[in-house]
Amino acid sequence: MGIYSLKPAFRRALSPAARLIIRAGVSADAITASGLVFAALAGLGVWLGRDAGGWILLVPVGAFLRTAANALDGMVAATTGTARPLGDVFNEVADRVGDVAVLLPFILVADVNDVLVAGTIAATLVTSYLGMAVKAAGGPRVYTGIMAKPDRMFVVGVAAIAGFVFDDPGAALTAALWIILSGVGITFLLRVAEAKRQLAQT
Repeated sequence: MGIYSLKPAFRRALSPAARLIIRAGVSADAITASGLVFAALAGLGVWLGRDAGGWILLVPVGAFLRTAANALDGMVAATTGTARPLGDVFNEVADRVGDVAVLLPFILVADVNDVLVAGTIAATLVTSYLGMAVKAAGGPRVYTGIMAKPDRMFVVGVAAIAGFVFDDPGAALTAALWIILSGVGITFLLRVAEAKRQLAQT
């Protein structure tokens, strides 16, 4: 579901970049760390563009690069045979910190409700944790749902562009939060159902 259904095509498009990265000797962990930097870049764009202006266009740039880094780290680890449990832990922690880095600066934007920001962050983290908890319980990592990380980054990026075009970041980013919160709620329910199905087989 969601943008994850496009992941095979996205990975194919990134294959040339992955080959260049491998030849350059860049590790999967370094790519994971770069994804966190790109998340911070998106958050910086929210902060600098909170009163309108071109800075907010850093958000879609950071969101796209974060999504690309998230795909590339796994590709590089698999291709070079360097995938390891500690790398998975680093990836999951970086992803959660990255989510907060992107969404928390929304609090600084005029007309964006603080409770809505906090609720969206909390729901995102809990839903992501659910996907990891299934793996910890002996099942596979669950990515089921309509509002996974690539979907969230897409919504945030489009909202930032809309905020720039219509000179109203507050309204655009508020709409993004409601879309993400609603989608994450549905995703949580879908992951609960998938968790039950997967763990019933263990």
